[in-house]
Amino acid sequence: MEPYLPQNDPNPSARENWLRKNQEDYEFDHDFLAPIPILKSVPKQEYFSAEYTAKRLASMANLPANMLAAKAKNFFDPLDTLEEYEEFLSFLPKPNLLKNYRTDSFFAEQRLSGANAIATRRLDELPDDLVINNSHFQGVLGTDSDLETALKEGRLYFLDYPLLENIKGGNSENVQKYLPKARGLFYWQTNDLAVGGSLLPVGIELKSESGNNKLIYTPQDSPLDWFFAKLCLQVAEGNHQELGTHFSYTHAVMAPFAIVTARQLGENHPLTLLLKPHFRFMLFDNDLGKTQFLQPGGPVDRFMAGTLEESLTFVAQTYQTWNIQDFVFPTYIKNRKMDNRDLLPHYPFRDDGLLVWQAVEDFVANYVKLYYKTAEDISEDYELQNWARRLAAEDGGRVKGMPEKIENVEQLIEILTVVIFTCGPLHSALNFPQYEYMAFVPNMSYAAYHPVPDAKGIDMETILKFLPPFKQAADQVFWTVVLTSFHYDKLGYYDEEFTDPLAQELAIQFQQNLADIERQIDIKNQIRPVPYQYFKPSEIINSINT
Repeated sequence: MEPYLPQNDPNPSARENWLRKNQEDYEFDHDFLAPIPILKSVPKQEYFSAEYTAKRLASMANLPANMLAAKAKNFFDPLDTLEEYEEFLSFLPKPNLLKNYRTDSFFAEQRLSGANAIATRRLDELPDDLVINNSHFQGVLGTDSDLETALKEGRLYFLDYPLLENIKGGNSENVQKYLPKARGLFYWQTNDLAVGGSLLPVGIELKSESGNNKLIYTPQDSPLDWFFAKLCLQVAEGNHQELGTHFSYTHAVMAPFAIVTARQLGENHPLTLLLKPHFRFMLFDNDLGKTQFLQPGGPVDRFMAGTLEESLTFVAQTYQTWNIQDFVFPTYIKNRKMDNRDLLPHYPFRDDGLLVWQAVEDFVANYVKLYYKTAEDISEDYELQNWARRLAAEDGGRVKGMPEKIENVEQLIEILTVVIFTCGPLHSALNFPQYEYMAFVPNMSYAAYHPVPDAKGIDMETILKFLPPFKQAADQVFWTVVLTSFHYDKLGYYDEEFTDPLAQELAIQFQQNLADIERQIDIKNQIRPVPYQYFKPSEIINSINT
């Protein structure tokens, strides 16, 4: 399809008719999950294609046999050991973490290259209410350093989830669920490892379920007490990842862009052609989430920690913290104080993500400049200006930080880079690690089934009560496979969209740049303690459709 800006289109009436039809087909619903704008009903052109459906089903071919095998082994028996959770993976690939998931080094490494590495932040001041103190710190690291010195040197890293505080816990299969209120403090230790050092857990702060005690656990505690504390932090991390960083920060925030693009940009607008692969099947996938995941009795209700209402409230609150200006990837990393490579030389989520971000930004810049050669090209593109205005509008996309008018090319490049990076690389880096880190349930379960006690002294029986029972564990494995087993396409490929030879050349250059990044990541992974795969371009899909 030949690309035209609207002011230059030789057939404006056909363009207007197409947009008028789209504006009937793509309507906002601001009420179902307020204040998040979603699509009221999905037009047929957004449905999964027959090819997509067939390939996705094929990718899950082993799942039914696997779940039957797990049921045969475990349904009538309680889960008596941690190892029995491996039997949920009889016909599925075994996650690499099975051999070391209980080690402190692997637990800490998940903060830098795990399923929710986006959540870690460096501290430049201690939270006022932090109970972990210098005595705990020196108990773990010795007296050669102290907490205040570590803080001044920029060596302290933190996990907390304030928006999860209001989740009290739901009910699943007549069993009470719990969400531990956990925070974690970590220390970057320089050493002779090839990556320059390693992150060490200092302590985990837990509120008891009764609310009477705030308990501090450190690696100096008994092995079972410390393992229990790590499990608690992982449950909080899993809920934050699934509902917050994964769903809210990709699925929810990108849907308005797909809706407004369909409503405001002509079918042959250069930006429609650019964005089409990045929105492919997303609105239908989100609608399946609405009708299946987010309903009473659905997966979120059954196996995430909160009640359905609590979980949806958390989704909405997290959505409201997103701002397009803050989620420029380098800005996001800097705002969390994770950008300094001298202080933190090893952070695969940052290091690989910035490589991909730069490649996307370069490609977008070159593409945009093909069609916007002057300031007038921007100002006179009335479809683009309508697009910006409707994205920002309260009765439209409600996109925080979105300007109501596009002033220049640089501004447009940044917005488009955020959109493409979020739909492709960021979503892939949050979606696909779920299998490695969540398919084996004792590493990161979606809920706890035993309250955090008022005192230490945890035994293995309590830990097994804390972890999901059979049905809930089976649900977690099943849906983890469903969400991660299929890669539809690959970042950088615009075979159907680009007919302009100049755009095709840019796409080829983009693919070459991504292939070079792949090689760089492969080299880095040879010395990393855990290879990081999730920003490898070959593992990144274009759109949020899984």
